[in-house]
Amino acid sequence: MTLRRLGMLQWVGLLAGAITWTFAHLMGVGITQAECNAAGAGWNLSNPWWQGTLMAVAATLVAVAEVCSVLVFLRTRGKEFGSGPMPPEEKDDVKPGRIHFFAAAALVTNAILLMIILLDGSANLVNIACRQS
Repeated sequence: MTLRRLGMLQWVGLLAGAITWTFAHLMGVGITQAECNAAGAGWNLSNPWWQGTLMAVAATLVAVAEVCSVLVFLRTRGKEFGSGPMPPEEKDDVKPGRIHFFAAAALVTNAILLMIILLDGSANLVNIACRQS
């Protein structure tokens, strides 16, 4: 696999999980608001069904991002990290050590985001959405 392809997978692994979590969290809040407000009463939403589906899709996408991160991490293992800033003539070069660093960050980030998605989704499934206090 070329360094350019590994660089693309590295960005997928780093950004896909965060974007997925953001979208899933906002959609979960929106689904709950739509079910509980008078404007959404005519839609007959099923909060547990929608929240469960959203959690499953988001967890799958974060798992795919984690697989991308693991693949890049393993393919760039043991590469030279370099020291200091890049010289101007090497600005466009892809450095395997830097790809490895971002892949390691994505490994940890995606694991944390997967945990947050599963906890957030399971809390939405267990919680009674439209309770008056």
